[in-house]
Amino acid sequence: MKIYTCKLMIFLWVIGGLLVAGCERKEVMEYEGVDGIYFDVQYGASHGNESLWARQNYTYVSFGTLEAEEADVTMKVGISGSIKDYDRPFRVEIVQDSTNAIPEEEYTGFTEEQVIKAGENHAYVTLKVFRTARLTHDTARIQFRIEPGEHFTLPFSEVGQIPGRWNDTKTQFATGGDPAVHDVFFNNILQRPLGWGANEYSSYFGTFSPAKYQYLMDVTGYTKAHFEQLGVITQGGRGTKIRQTAVTDLQRRFNLGYARLQKGDADGWEEWLLEDRGTMMWVPGISWWNEETLPEELVKKYYKPQANE
Repeated sequence: MKIYTCKLMIFLWVIGGLLVAGCERKEVMEYEGVDGIYFDVQYGASHGNESLWARQNYTYVSFGTLEAEEADVTMKVGISGSIKDYDRPFRVEIVQDSTNAIPEEEYTGFTEEQVIKAGENHAYVTLKVFRTARLTHDTARIQFRIEPGEHFTLPFSEVGQIPGRWNDTKTQFATGGDPAVHDVFFNNILQRPLGWGANEYSSYFGTFSPAKYQYLMDVTGYTKAHFEQLGVITQGGRGTKIRQTAVTDLQRRFNLGYARLQKGDADGWEEWLLEDRGTMMWVPGISWWNEETLPEELVKKYYKPQANE
C-alpha cells in the first residue's frame, strides 16, 4: 500500500477507510506498521450530513442560544489504514494546562479509554457539558488529545481540505490545527438570534447587545426559541409589538427617574435601564435619547437642585 507524504492536504478514500496524504510529492514509501488515528469532528448546515460537512478543529456549545441547562458533545475519531475484524482500543486524555472547565460541575461523562470497534473505521467520544453562572461572562474550554498506542500512531501534523466535503471550517476560536487534538468551548453569552436579522442593527430593536436581548426577553416573555425563528419575529407584526412593549417600559422607567430628578434627587437616574457599556438602553421609537446617550447627560439636563441644598 503506497502513500505520498504531505503537509497541506489529505485525500480521503472512503472505501476501506484509507487516507492518502498529498500535495507536495516528496517521496513514495510503503505504508507499513500501525495505522493512524485523528479527530474527524464534523458539523455544519442542517441540510448537510457527514458526507458533506467540513472537518472542524473545535466544537462550540452556546448556551446563549439554548434553553437547556446541559448539552451533549460528540467528537468523531477517524482512522487511516485498513478496517480490522477485531476491536482496537485507544486512549484520549484531557490536556490540563489547556483546560479551564471545572470537572463534574461543568462537564462529566468523559471516558479516557475508547475503542474502534471491529469492522469500523471511526468511533465517537462523548461527554456532557453544563451551564454555570460564570459562563455568562467566561468561556470554558476542554482540550482533548489522542494518545498513540498499540494499534494507532499519529501520522499527520495537519489536515487540509478533504475532497467532497464543504470547506466552511469554523474560525471563531483559535486552535493549533493538530489532528490529534480537539477543543470544546462553551459559554452562556447571548448571541444575536436569527430573529434579530442578518445585521447587528435591527429596525425593530436597534443595535444588538446581550443585555438588550435579555431585556427584551424579560419584558415581553418571549424566549430564545422564539427569537431564534425569524418568522416568529417578522410575521404578524410581532417585531413591532415587541418594540412597542420595550418603548413603553423604557419610557415608564425614564419618567420615574425624571420625576425624582425634578424633585432634587440626584440618584433618580437609577430608575433607568442601562447597557453594559453604560449607555441608555434604547430601541427605535424612543426620541428623548439614543444609543450613545449617557445617563450623566440626562441628569445634567433634568436635575433640579432644591433650594435647601
